[in-house]
Amino acid sequence: GPFDMVDEPQTKQTTMSSSIVDIKNDTEAKAASLLDASALSGQKNVLFFYADWHEPSAAGGPFDMVVKALAGQSGTDGVNMYRVLAEEAPTLSQKYNVTTVPTFIFLNSDGAAIERIDGGEDVARVTQCYSRLASSASTTTTSSSTQPSPTQQPEEQSEEKEEEQTLNNRLQSLITSSPIMLFLKGTPNAPKCGFSRQAIEMLTESNLTFGYFNILEDDEVRQGLKSYSDWPTFPQFYVKGELVGGLDIMKELMEEDGGLVSQLELEDYVIGSSSSSSSAVVEQTEDTTTSTTTALSLNDKLQQL
Repeated sequence: GPFDMVDEPQTKQTTMSSSIVDIKNDTEAKAASLLDASALSGQKNVLFFYADWHEPSAAGGPFDMVVKALAGQSGTDGVNMYRVLAEEAPTLSQKYNVTTVPTFIFLNSDGAAIERIDGGEDVARVTQCYSRLASSASTTTTSSSTQPSPTQQPEEQSEEKEEEQTLNNRLQSLITSSPIMLFLKGTPNAPKCGFSRQAIEMLTESNLTFGYFNILEDDEVRQGLKSYSDWPTFPQFYVKGELVGGLDIMKELMEEDGGLVSQLELEDYVIGSSSSSSSAVVEQTEDTTTSTTTALSLNDKLQQL
């Protein structure tokens, strides 16, 4: 940030660098005007409630470390950091309904709590909330360049969500990659379990063109689909992006009038001639004009992705 170049503000910042105010009891809380709501306005404050017996929040624990790190720049960000011994300051703890350690209260410059964290082990979240507080509009102007560090940590946390999102997008595109999709163990020509084999037989018997995906080749898809579709077993049979079900449901539909084709209105996807089973699985061509999309090997599809 700009503070690195100039000498003079540097000294000002180092005096503030350990700007954590320790509050060991209600008397100190009162002295710091923490019990008096109006006194807190005009400044952003973070209250960190901890207990000595709670290792993660006690001195040297991960929460304590992250607060120290944030305090190193809080002077620059115009944020006051208070570390409160929760049980020894009951009035203050009660004021903010603190029932667990660690508890973090993030107060904006109006003295309003904009966020709080009650318990848990998510150290990254402290940095995220702090970063939001520091960059929220206030009397102190915060230039974005003073906040490189608080924004680094949260990314790691949101990566998991992003990965899940990416996986879901991928599952979605697999499921919809062919109007009739079968997720099975093995391939249509070499199914790796009896259930998958029977599912293939029903589709070929019905002369349907279909796409397939071999879940044995991709554990991420295999595990992901279970929760995505809320269906714990394979094969899984999809029509136009919707889960029809597994083998039992396919069998029931086969026994109804007109079998799978009329029960699921799949007339468009019947192969012209009742040809041999292998032709039911054709590579998908790029030509999307044909109403009957020829079925595809999804592994090729994946390569394209």
